Amino acid sequence: MQKEPDIIMLQERILRGVGNRFRPNRTTELFYRSCLPSNPHLILVMIHGAGQHSGQFLDLGTYCSGHNIAFYALDLRGFGQSQGKRGHVNSFREYLDDLDHFIDHVRTLHPDHPVFLLGHSLGGTIVVRYGQERQNGIRGAILSAPALKLRVRIPMSLFYACCLLSWLIPGVCVELQRWGSRLARIPRFRSFFRGELSEKADPLATTQFSVRWFTELLFNGNQALRKARDFEMAVLCLCGTDDQLIDPNAVQEFYDFLQVEDKKYMVFPGVRHRLLQDNTKELVYEQIVNWLKERS
Repeated sequence: MQKEPDIIMLQERILRGVGNRFRPNRTTELFYRSCLPSNPHLILVMIHGAGQHSGQFLDLGTYCSGHNIAFYALDLRGFGQSQGKRGHVNSFREYLDDLDHFIDHVRTLHPDHPVFLLGHSLGGTIVVRYGQERQNGIRGAILSAPALKLRVRIPMSLFYACCLLSWLIPGVCVELQRWGSRLARIPRFRSFFRGELSEKADPLATTQFSVRWFTELLFNGNQALRKARDFEMAVLCLCGTDDQLIDPNAVQEFYDFLQVEDKKYMVFPGVRHRLLQDNTKELVYEQIVNWLKERS
């Protein structure tokens, strides 16, 4: 029987030892993981949520690989093992540029296969904005609890303060582990900070975020909703009814305004924010794979 330190070392090897790197530009190196079948039929590129990293979705990658789907998961800049100031982005456009280059990189490895995108939470917003601004020949997109609007209502005074700080000192960061427990005492924020944002056990998780990152997330979530009609690729929207972080009504609103004919919205009763990681994840995996196979 293994000793506890050996188990910890094994977990760290799993988290840190699998993957590759590529450069979207001369100054930035990004990390990614892949799960590849011997004869893939299509490519799925995944973008994780805020504070997360690609290693948290290896179960999904393994599941996809078992169905002849090549799975690539990127660590966003400032997250996981990618370079960049933790939890910070100067502009949301940096995420879109990085995704653009990553898709091109994956296509060099699989030039004859259709590419689909999967984005969870923050990643979902990135995928929506990418579809609205770039598209780049993507065959379709899957949005898992996209962060189009937060469930908690942000007071206007706090929003304006964040906007001012974002302009004056964009890189200043808030540590969620430090402030989350205090904010959870306020009724308005209680459900928002009830466990969903905790990644204490994961050494690669990010728990600090800059004011610029926060304002860019809010602005681009709003843009994603306002420009829903500009999203023209096939789409599968997924959301849990008990999501504590994002507003399911905003996902429904986005879906309703889509003009594309090939669209599907699935709601999972009793499921919270982590659709791809919670106990019901294999049901979600099955729906994702079935949807992909129908369009490959």
